[in-house]
Amino acid sequence: KFGFVLSSAIRYDGVNVFGYTVWSLLDGFEWHRGYSIRRGLFYVDFQSHDKKLMPKSSVLFYQKLIEKNGFPPLPENQPIEGIFPCGFAWGIVDNYIQVDTTPAQFIDSSVYVWDVHQTKKLIKVDGVYASKRKRHCVDFAAIRLQISLLQEMHVTHFHFSLRWSLILPLGNLSLVNHTLVHYYQCFASELLRVNITPVVALWQPMIENQELPVSLAKYGAWENTETVQAFVEYARFCFTSLGDHVKFWITMNEPSVKNLTYTAGHNLLKAHAKVWHLYDKEFRRSQKGKISIALQADWVEPACPFSRNDQEVADRILEFDIGWLAEPIFGNGDYPEVMRAWLHRINSVDLYNFHLPYFSEDEKKLIQGSFDFFALSHYTTTLVGSEKEDAVKYDHYLEVQMISDITWLHSPSRAAVVPWGLRKLLKWVKSKYGNVPIYVMANGIDDDQNMVHDKLRVYYIQNYINEALKAYTLDDVNLQGYFVYSFNDKTAPKYGLYSYVANQYEPKPSLKYYREIIGNNGFPGPETPELLCPEEVASCPECHFFRTRKSLLAFVSFIFVAFVVTIFFISYYSKRVERRYK
Repeated sequence: KFGFVLSSAIRYDGVNVFGYTVWSLLDGFEWHRGYSIRRGLFYVDFQSHDKKLMPKSSVLFYQKLIEKNGFPPLPENQPIEGIFPCGFAWGIVDNYIQVDTTPAQFIDSSVYVWDVHQTKKLIKVDGVYASKRKRHCVDFAAIRLQISLLQEMHVTHFHFSLRWSLILPLGNLSLVNHTLVHYYQCFASELLRVNITPVVALWQPMIENQELPVSLAKYGAWENTETVQAFVEYARFCFTSLGDHVKFWITMNEPSVKNLTYTAGHNLLKAHAKVWHLYDKEFRRSQKGKISIALQADWVEPACPFSRNDQEVADRILEFDIGWLAEPIFGNGDYPEVMRAWLHRINSVDLYNFHLPYFSEDEKKLIQGSFDFFALSHYTTTLVGSEKEDAVKYDHYLEVQMISDITWLHSPSRAAVVPWGLRKLLKWVKSKYGNVPIYVMANGIDDDQNMVHDKLRVYYIQNYINEALKAYTLDDVNLQGYFVYSFNDKTAPKYGLYSYVANQYEPKPSLKYYREIIGNNGFPGPETPELLCPEEVASCPECHFFRTRKSLLAFVSFIFVAFVVTIFFISYYSKRVERRYK
């Protein structure tokens, strides 16, 4: 790592460095620390009689470094030119849309007079009312503003989550917030009107009550099996109420494995599978949509690429962080074998007592294959090692050392910017779960709100999307879409493509750059072949009424034709009778 920093000092800072020496050649006596640490390129077996030497992996690395005289650019690290396929989903994310159901003045049935002489205000006339009119979507001013901001981005998809706790406050259909449901209906229909596809998550965990209705959060949340059935009924209500406008569903968005017990995760998987089958059996045919789960998936890289132990640690973390919820759905219907083996190992030495539940054969069949696509959220990459070095960053449960690489770019919140991690993650998903359609459902970085130009986010978006393009073109990953996180700073402070200051939204430079990438459908170059995409037919929400009632339309058409033919014959024979009498 120091060698990389040194080359950066020479190249970017103009430092006149003329040599570099490694400390040290052999493991030896390190002053006050004695033989407790090893700094050599060669391992010394101090217990052997002849002090046998063995080259470490660092010897091979340093040898290659000398041969190449530094760090020449690797082809896989260079940006590529190319474009994404037709119909690629370019999206933006907002965890929860801004909801303002304040009624517009146009639906107020009261009558007012204007006091032009004294107060200069409108005064309500008691007992006098005008005729009421039906509510319309244009009455929600907040929707019009958000739609106009989204149009400025030129995105094709917009991803947001519903508020289960607000739609069904009691956790069941005994109390429904119809005003909020109508707001969601209007928001989705307005998105379609401007050719933006709504991508809607039924549930996304939040800190407070996990965004569950209070009655469910109070009695165990996902630990309680009753939450599973409550979620199914809630999903049925959403499909019925919003399915005419929403064709792209997420059952659960980024369930945090860090905050899940194994029992809660077990119930969560069963709830997802039941909702997927509910949609598949009762709504897919009429609504013609798709549905899956969205998992958070950050990449984990071994600190030493030559260390088998470090690689085993990285593989273990990936299975616990991603495979825990992914393997039952996209894999064999059960939890990863690595998880079961590891928990059995640590439980056997009486350090822990963690029980990973078992699925019945029927539950395995229910969960396995309950997906239409693989949706993932990716933000950063973490380095891990097998040797304990820093007690603060050491995970005793999984026996993993978290490591910070000082050569990586970092955001103000210390999130590492590692674009190649996304490509490795996408390749990993393909290698484990086959050629499944993949959507990067959220990808973003925080910035310093005091800075006018979000240069780090521009760099982040450019390089992460380019790595996604490599995965699509070079690795043949079935990538179908990419979504930037997040829409604006009001709902996601420091992450937005729009800043929010003094009740005003202002586009950041990253928004304009993302819009340019969308317009080019990637990074076309002089030799990039032109991609001719067929014109997409504009969405028509009102057409759903007719599409789902084809038999009724056929009957009405038959009656109409019969009526026209009858009138024709009546007219024809009436004229013949008149001629006969004449």
